Order: sequence, then structure tokens, then C-alpha cells
Amino acid sequence: MTKAPSEPSSRAPNKAQLAAAEQWLMTIQDEVAALITSGWDAAIAAPGDLAVDFYRKLFAAAPAVIKLFSGDMTEQQGRLTHTLEETVALVHQPEQLLLLLRASGVRHHHYQVQQVYFGVMRNVLIDTLAGRGGAMFTAEHRDAWEGLFDHMATVMRHGMASAAKS
Repeated sequence: MTKAPSEPSSRAPNKAQLAAAEQWLMTIQDEVAALITSGWDAAIAAPGDLAVDFYRKLFAAAPAVIKLFSGDMTEQQGRLTHTLEETVALVHQPEQLLLLLRASGVRHHHYQVQQVYFGVMRNVLIDTLAGRGGAMFTAEHRDAWEGLFDHMATVMRHGMASAAKS
């Protein structure tokens, strides 16, 4: 499995990085897609709320991101869970997944998300999935999710940079 760099930089991806990410997402291997799906299923089936766990860990790891959110987090938590569910469902429909990611990148630009936040988000999300999935979330699941996140982040970060130029 080819992976993108694990820690996104503060700069937007270049054309070659974007092309590689899009290619990976367009040709995701069936076994990788199955690991993504089963890892998600294990994490979402755990007691409690995945989004609550995620944001608690995110705010502890990166207090600077708290300013991006205001008011009651219930709606935001629902959006996160919905978006992740949709992403997992679209691993078998890569054209639709790319559209979702590009649009999400533009939205995240308007939310004033910084490129450097993707690294902490990646680590917190995957650690949250792994913690909730327990023994069902294996090293192979982690590798699959890291690959998915890294390539998704590249497409989103490009969308953010494009929105910043307009």
C-alpha cells in the first residue's frame, strides 16, 4: 500500500502529490477498503459516542483548534460522524469520494482550518478509532486508515488552497 507523508506540512500539496492521492483513492484496493469498513464498524459499535471521544482528545492534544468551534458541540459531533460514515461508504465510489473531499476542503478553508491541523487530526482520529475498536482494530486497520486519511487530507488541503486563491 502506497502512503502519503504521514504529517501534512503547512503548505498545500503540489500537483504531483495531489495526483498521487487521487490515484490512490481512485484505485483503492478491495482489501484496504474492507479494512477501512471493518475498522469503522468496530469503532462505531463501541459504547459511547465516537465524536465525543474524538473532540475530547482533539481539544486536549491541540487546544488552539478550540477557537474554530463555538457553542454547543452536539451538531458538530453529528456532522463529524455523518461525514465519516459517508466517507467509509464512498470508498467503493471513488469519484463521489473525491467530490466530497474537494467540497470539504473548500468548507474547511472557510472555517479557517490551518493546513498544519491535519497532522494532529490524523493522529487523534486514528487513535480514537483504534481505542474504540479495541482488539478488533488491528495494525492492518491502522495502516488502512492512515493511508485513507493521508490521501484524503491531500485532496482536502488542495481544496483549501484553491479556495484561498479565489
